[in-house]
Parts: sequence; C-alpha cells; structure tokens
Amino acid sequence: LHNSFPTRRSSDLYTSEAFVESVGGVLFHISSREVCVLHLLKRDEYVLAKGRRNCGEARQVTALREVTEETGFPCRLLPLNMHTRAPPAVETEQLDDQARFYSSICEPFTLQVRHLGESQIKLIWWFVVAVDEEILPKEAPEKDRYAVEFYSYTDVLDKLTFQMDREMVKKAIELVENTYTE
Repeated sequence: LHNSFPTRRSSDLYTSEAFVESVGGVLFHISSREVCVLHLLKRDEYVLAKGRRNCGEARQVTALREVTEETGFPCRLLPLNMHTRAPPAVETEQLDDQARFYSSICEPFTLQVRHLGESQIKLIWWFVVAVDEEILPKEAPEKDRYAVEFYSYTDVLDKLTFQMDREMVKKAIELVENTYTE
C-alpha cells in the first residue's frame, strides 16, 4: 500500500496551530462480512466515519467514540496480525527502526495526511473496528445529513467515493481476511 502514495518530503515542522488530528475507523460487521459507510446525502458521497481527537484523548478511544457517534453502532477495536514500525509493548532490547510483524494488535493501520493549504495539515489515524454485536445499535444522530449503510467486501470498494478510501478499505479487508480466515 505504501508504494501507491506520492513521494513525501524528508521532514516538515508543524506547530499545534497548523495541524488537526483526526481518527477514524473502518467498521466491519464480521458475521455478515460487510463494511459500513456513511452516505452523505447532500453531496451524494460515500465516506468513512472519522472525527477530531479531543485534547488528552487516546487515539484508540477517539476511533471508538467517533465511529459510534456517527454510525450509532457500538464497536470495539479489532485485533489484527500486521506489520508496524512501532516497537513491541514491552521492549527487552534496542531494536532497529523497521517494520515487524505482530499478532493480535490494535494499532492504526494507516495514517492519512491531508494538506489544508500552504502551511496546514490534517492527520487522520485509521483503525479497524468491528460492530459489537452483543449491544443493540442506536439510531444514527444525523440521519438528515447522512445514511449509515453496509456493503459486502467487494461492493464497498465500488461504493466509496474517494480513491484513497478505496485503497485504505482494501488494505483493511486484506488485514481482516489474513487475520480471521484460515
């Protein structure tokens, strides 16, 4: 997936006034093998649930809060088998900065960087989350603005409006399939 994105500059510096941090979740309904999207009614766009991280809020908490607020579906982080450059939870030795494979972790699987003009950016950390099928969903709070819809793994890739979202969901499906299908 990393090869499909444009080349980035070696480093940039952004003070707190110049960046906003958001967190989103690709919401899976595991038993039906579907992914949730928000159908923005006025613009007729299909997008994923996300929102800004509050001061002091952990990214994982933001992902669950935003997905539940926007979809009405209580959810949980979905542990995945995946590669990441983050060191292990307990470091027993000094490790090189390289991607390593971990089993059953709840870490962001994608970081999206959106440039908001000349000197501002939006960072969006993406997690894989799953509908908590033990808890009844609430009605989505803004049903006049958007509809909450579920699509099969193949149909969702055709439905999403933005190419970057399609690539990201494709990666999420691949991770879920590789972790939970044997």
